[in-house]
Amino acid sequence: MKISINRESPVPIRDQLIEQVALQIASGVLRGDEKLPSIRALAQRLGIHYNTVSSAYTYLAEAGLLDVRQGSGVRVASKMRRRELDLRSATLDDLLRDFLALAAEHGFSRRELEKCVVRVLSREPIRQILVIDRNPDFHSLLVSELQPHLSLPVKPITVDVLKGNEHLLAESLVLTSLYHVFALQGFAIDPTRLVVCNVEPGRSEMELVSGLPAGSLVVLVSVSQTLLRMATNLMAALRGEEVAIRTVSLDDKKELEYVLSYADLVICDGPSQAAVSSLPGKAASRVFHLYSDSTIDLIRDRIKKWG
Repeated sequence: MKISINRESPVPIRDQLIEQVALQIASGVLRGDEKLPSIRALAQRLGIHYNTVSSAYTYLAEAGLLDVRQGSGVRVASKMRRRELDLRSATLDDLLRDFLALAAEHGFSRRELEKCVVRVLSREPIRQILVIDRNPDFHSLLVSELQPHLSLPVKPITVDVLKGNEHLLAESLVLTSLYHVFALQGFAIDPTRLVVCNVEPGRSEMELVSGLPAGSLVVLVSVSQTLLRMATNLMAALRGEEVAIRTVSLDDKKELEYVLSYADLVICDGPSQAAVSSLPGKAASRVFHLYSDSTIDLIRDRIKKWG
C-alpha cells in the first residue's frame, strides 16, 4: 500500500489517509481480503501519531471498506458491507437497495432478477389456509377458531402429511406456531405466504385462576385431549395443589353435566362453548382462544397484500 503524506496541506493527515486508502480500494489497487499494515507499523512508517492511523482505519471500517479484527490485523473487506438498516423505519426503497446490492455481490444479472420477479409475482393465487400442527386432535379446534373469521377454507395438516403433498404449498397461505416452525425447514415455502404466530396461554384465564381462593374447583372442557393436558400443566404450575383441576372431554356429556354443578370456574374451548352454556351450573364459563385478534388481522392482511 502506497501512502504519501503532505504535511503542508490544509487537509488533515487523517483525512489524507482515508482518501488515499479508499481510492486504492475503489480502483482495485487494494483487493478484497488483502492485508494492510498494522496501525502501529503504518504510524511508524509515516512518522505520524498512532491515534491518527487508528482513527482513519476506524472510519474506513465503519464505512464497510476495511475489516479490523483483534488478532487477525487489518484487511480490505472481501465485499463492501451494506449499511445497517433500521427495519422499524426502513422504506421499500431502502429494502430494495439492500437486496439489489446482495444480488449483485452474488453475481446475479438484471435479466436473472427480472425473470425471478416475474415468476414470483405470477404464481397461483392463495386458495386455502394450511394450518400446520402435529396434533390431529387439535385440528377441529383450529378450524372452529379460524374459519368464522376468514373467507378462504381452513385446512389443518400435519408435517408428515404435508411431506407427501407439497404441491399444496403453491396455492396456500401457511399458518403455524413457533413450536412447529423448525419442522418446516426443507419445505419450499414462500416467506410472503407464511405466518408464524405465537400461541400463548390465555392471560385473562390465568388471572382468573390466580384469584381463586384455595380449595376451588376449576373445570376444563375441550374437544382436544392435547389441549386439556397443556391447560392442566399450566394450572398446576400456577397454583400447584391450591386448586383442584378437573378435565372433561366434550364427548363425556354425563360427566360434564355432573361436574359443572360443583365448579367454581369453567374454562372451555370454542367448540365446547354451546354445550357448556346449555348445562346448569353455578359458575360462569370462560372461552379459551388459541389465536388472538391481532393474529387474525395479520392473516387477513397477508392474504390481501400477497394473495
